[in-house]
Amino acid sequence: IAGTFGQVPLVGLPANLVAGVIMAALVPLGFLAGLLGPVAAPLNLINGPLASALLLVAQTFGQAPVLTWGVIGPGGTLAFVTAAAAGWLWLLGRAPGRAVLGAVLAGTLLTALPGWVRPAQDIVFLDVGQGDCTLLRLPGLTVLIDAGGSVGSDYDVGGRTVVPALRALGVRKLDVVIATHADTDHIEGVSGVLRALPVGELWIGQRKTDDPVLTAVLNEAQVRGVPVREVRRGDRVQAGRAALTVLWPPGNVWSTEDNDNSVAVRLDVGDWHAAFLGDLPAPAEAALNTGPLNLLKAAHHGSRYSTGEALLAQARPTDAVISVGRNTYGHPHPDVLGRLAASKTRTWRTDQSGTITWPLP
Repeated sequence: IAGTFGQVPLVGLPANLVAGVIMAALVPLGFLAGLLGPVAAPLNLINGPLASALLLVAQTFGQAPVLTWGVIGPGGTLAFVTAAAAGWLWLLGRAPGRAVLGAVLAGTLLTALPGWVRPAQDIVFLDVGQGDCTLLRLPGLTVLIDAGGSVGSDYDVGGRTVVPALRALGVRKLDVVIATHADTDHIEGVSGVLRALPVGELWIGQRKTDDPVLTAVLNEAQVRGVPVREVRRGDRVQAGRAALTVLWPPGNVWSTEDNDNSVAVRLDVGDWHAAFLGDLPAPAEAALNTGPLNLLKAAHHGSRYSTGEALLAQARPTDAVISVGRNTYGHPHPDVLGRLAASKTRTWRTDQSGTITWPLP
């Protein structure tokens, strides 16, 4: 269950025991009612309450918390097999209870120790094709910026690409998810993430009421009880020596262009700085006042209308990451690559390198 679904229901056993009692009566009575057809009305006076009771059990236990799980690797498999074998030998009377307890504790230590010894501290630019998805992992703060999407396709990037990647990285919950702006290739996958993982808060910029993709995300947040926060310049969250600060939008004046309304944030870890700009165009970039940057997440997949000279002169980034896939837009544009080269900024691309992991100081 843990390996297949990425989570284990803590009340699965009692839920099935209760449901099993109801099903023991409902299945044969329901089958009999199906055979009797129209004359089964008296029998259905019993089947109706039984079916309602079964649904009530599912709804009640379905609201209970679950234990999230990552991808089970060789170490986890070894730990499980060892503990299961010890338990089996104990049932056969060939192993003492202390040995079983020791095997279980050893398996728990084997699977949990890496996360305890050294919590992850990095930025992961997930390869979601022509889209954006960035994970910030810091001690005490885990943030997902966008979750990709598939324009003109029903492929669930969030559920089938982003969520498995997060679980493989050992992400059990997200403190903040940022939906930068109402573009499918940025936020369509957010709904799948909200369904799969506990999320502390959802950040958005403009709350559009006529965009179906953003509406789906907001509806999912409401269903999951995730608070939605409309952020503005200066909003921030801090964890230890790291701080995440909103650079854009500046206030309540909105453009008719979604890209102009992108939520842009800066990450500061001590004297190390990075900025993530969504799809902001060059004029908005120039107004950000990012300050010097060690790392720039280039806006709009390397569009010629972003990563302008004013931003590069202001930020002087040492490195830049472009999240891009196969596309017909010409991303990244040669002009952008030329500007980055002229500013002596090293460039990294997800279409060439796949997922890029950037360690933090």
